[in-house]
Amino acid sequence: MAAFISTGTDRRRRPPRWVAAAAFAAVLALSSCGASTAGSGVAASTAPGGSAQHDVSGLVDVGGGRQIYTECRGEGSPTVVLISGKGAGAEDWFDVLDPADPAHTAPGDDLPFGADVHRSDDAVLPSVARFTRVCTYDRPDVRDGEDVTTPRPQPHTVDFDVDDLHALLGALGEKGPYVLVPHSYAGLITTLFARTYPDEVAGLVMVDTATPLIEQVVSPAKLANWDASNATTSPESREGVQLNDAFARIVAAPPMPAVPAVVLSADKPWRFDRLPPESDTATMVNFDDWTTAQNLLAADLDADHVTETHSGHHIYLYSPALVVNAIRTVVDEVR
Repeated sequence: MAAFISTGTDRRRRPPRWVAAAAFAAVLALSSCGASTAGSGVAASTAPGGSAQHDVSGLVDVGGGRQIYTECRGEGSPTVVLISGKGAGAEDWFDVLDPADPAHTAPGDDLPFGADVHRSDDAVLPSVARFTRVCTYDRPDVRDGEDVTTPRPQPHTVDFDVDDLHALLGALGEKGPYVLVPHSYAGLITTLFARTYPDEVAGLVMVDTATPLIEQVVSPAKLANWDASNATTSPESREGVQLNDAFARIVAAPPMPAVPAVVLSADKPWRFDRLPPESDTATMVNFDDWTTAQNLLAADLDADHVTETHSGHHIYLYSPALVVNAIRTVVDEVR
């Protein structure tokens, strides 16, 4: 688990992948849920300049011969943008962990090892759509099937993800500035986006996200292992990300804008006890390391820090109402 960055597993159709347990491994699994079904196309496009707001469900042309699978719902301002962790996509934000699933009462984060995750009106995206505009999307290589985002060579650097997000919001005609809500690896995308386009960011809700501040916490050896784990790809987990490169790009970028922010952190520890016996846990980023970095992130952003989440890494599945309330708080402050 030194690697939670994510996996993109559809737990309803395939065994779960735990990037933090096997690849971050493994990798903090900087996400790990993945989409199951896709829309058949854009139901109605947003008018230039955001003057009209209609549901979007399908591929959006972002130029350069590339298309990005996108979902948008709701009306109002600011627009909230949900950004999934490594290997995960838009469908995650329509899902919840069933309230009766034993993972809720387990002392550790059992969700990555199999759980009842299903679509729900109480999930983050449909809930946020009731009080403002909200969009989410698939990065390349997080999902199989129809209407998939144009692939790219893997592993990739974070600047590609920043460019994609900027191009997508422009193509949609969504009016900024935006409230960005990243999970896990997407925290690095969001941080570089905000430093690159500060006028386009109105607020942040960081959902157990990765941060370059972890460099202050762990040894170079642990960082090297974490970086290598997250860059590794396989037929089952095709998105690979380069963490150390992302940290360097963020540190070299202009400072973060001062905007309303909330940090939500997992309080269910990673299950190192479920790793293979031969795993060298001494070389892995562990839950204490991650928690310390979360504290640094909240202080750096001058953010409200929610630490009692009763959740593992995927807080938006364990406790969707908590994430929705944090988003509503930031949206209200922005308004």
